[in-house]
Amino acid sequence: MLVGGCSLIPTVQGSSSSSSADAGATDDLLLGLTRYPVADRVPAPTISGTTLDGTPLNIEKLRGKIVVLNAWASWCEPCKTELPVLVAEAAAADAAHPSSVEFVGLDVNDTEPGAADRMVDRYNVTYPSIIDDGAKLLARIPGVPPEAIPSTVVIDRQGRIAARVIGEVKPGMLGPLLDELAAESR
Repeated sequence: MLVGGCSLIPTVQGSSSSSSADAGATDDLLLGLTRYPVADRVPAPTISGTTLDGTPLNIEKLRGKIVVLNAWASWCEPCKTELPVLVAEAAAADAAHPSSVEFVGLDVNDTEPGAADRMVDRYNVTYPSIIDDGAKLLARIPGVPPEAIPSTVVIDRQGRIAARVIGEVKPGMLGPLLDELAAESR
């Protein structure tokens, strides 16, 4: 099975673990989502750089929080479909888990000056995006093919990859996962 998007990537369906939060989810909602049990989580690589507004950002400085890292690009049509969902998921996470969840974008290979800024403005993205020219940062993320845009990894409070989504994040996909991660002991 292939996921349509900016590249064709094999899809991993379902999860490595199950929970009551998954009980009401449909297969379509879980398409592209992989969850990793605590014992199978690997450390996230160092992801740092300059954001679209010129501010330096290192996600290691967010340790202790759950981080949702989303790779996107202004030239990627599925990313345009996904961004309003991510903006809504970020707002919901902030309401449900104030100061515990951070969303960060990874703007991959945007070569047209201003295109990424226009996209962020158009979709009212309130979280920062690190510029990833050459997809060097995306290529360092374990379990995510370097050409997989959009893709998202969720990093637990200890800095380990707890889940990934290859392809678009669907409405309601992240909420139960973030609730579970927020309930994990620190």
